[in-house]
Amino acid sequence: MAYTLELTTDDLDAIAFVGDRYEWSQSLATLAEGTNELSESEAWTISEAIESDMDGGHDAYPLLDPRSDLAEKLTELYQSIV
Repeated sequence: MAYTLELTTDDLDAIAFVGDRYEWSQSLATLAEGTNELSESEAWTISEAIESDMDGGHDAYPLLDPRSDLAEKLTELYQSIV
């Protein structure tokens, strides 16, 4: 199964701002603007990074506004990975 993640310039700016501080942003650092086709293993890497940041009951996507379009896209991707 393949996954897609559509990223805008604003999304990439947010990812770059967070940088290496958290695993969710590190897992997205090599993606490009536009539609990113993700393999099963790439999707699982992103999912595991998100879960790692939530260890201990923390919110998903630290340093990212939970109301942002990027947070919504990441949540949709995370919930779709099976």
